[in-house]
Amino acid sequence: MKFVCMGFTSDAIWDNKTEAEQLQAMEECFAYDDELRRKGQFIGGEALQAAQNAVTLQIQNGAVAVTDGPYAETKEYLGGILLLEARDMNQAIATMSQHPGVKYGPFEIRPADETINALIKERDNLAKKDSVNSETAEAEIRELIANWSKALEAKDVEGLTADYAPDAVLFDAIPPYKTQGVENIKQLWQNCLPYFPEQFKSEHRDLNIQVDGDLAFVHGLHHFVPTPADHPSGTTWMRITVCYRRIAGAWKVTHEHVSIPFNPMNNQAWMITDPAKLDSPDYGEVSPS
Repeated sequence: MKFVCMGFTSDAIWDNKTEAEQLQAMEECFAYDDELRRKGQFIGGEALQAAQNAVTLQIQNGAVAVTDGPYAETKEYLGGILLLEARDMNQAIATMSQHPGVKYGPFEIRPADETINALIKERDNLAKKDSVNSETAEAEIRELIANWSKALEAKDVEGLTADYAPDAVLFDAIPPYKTQGVENIKQLWQNCLPYFPEQFKSEHRDLNIQVDGDLAFVHGLHHFVPTPADHPSGTTWMRITVCYRRIAGAWKVTHEHVSIPFNPMNNQAWMITDPAKLDSPDYGEVSPS
């Protein structure tokens, strides 16, 4: 069984000791704790700062009130907590009766609630599992994005759409504003790829990936690095947002949005030439027509 052993002391006991005596008292407690470790009874523990560093929360008049100091108005205060493994309460009492800390104040020994603690542990394990799953999912999605770039550089239309859901929706930077269905998205690529240079690189930056269960979304920037460098396809970076859903165990693109800003005063595209610079037009230079 697990027991929480709470050691109490008081300023009257502790402050009357010299620094050497205080150090000796701590060494005695540490030595006994080490003995409990060797026996497999010491689960953990925490020493606490003095009571004047505590605060107490209470509901007063329907609101949370914060007061300085411990809750109990007593000269004794909780000095530390020791988590003990013992066969039963009798063994816990016998064990803690030998603890040097008993000389400096009372110990309260209370059995841990195994049922509630099991639920807490289960929730902790689920949280850790979710964290690991999120990290794995992010790595999987980054790999999909890297494969998409390789397919784009190879002008491989099938590879470009291999990870799209059948009813995926694309809001592209070029007309039409909306293309729905993987077959139509393939056709869109087939229509525009002939206008790309023979050689180019696909580059992403500032990718942010958020995963929650079977849903994930990515936002960041993408651009083409063409050869020759002055090809129009490399003029600007584009903003991208890609939404994924895990379908039958595989991540599939369900929505993709590609855009660049525009100046609403003259309806001209505003190129993102330097992603590190959040620049904008001087709207005062152009009057609305």
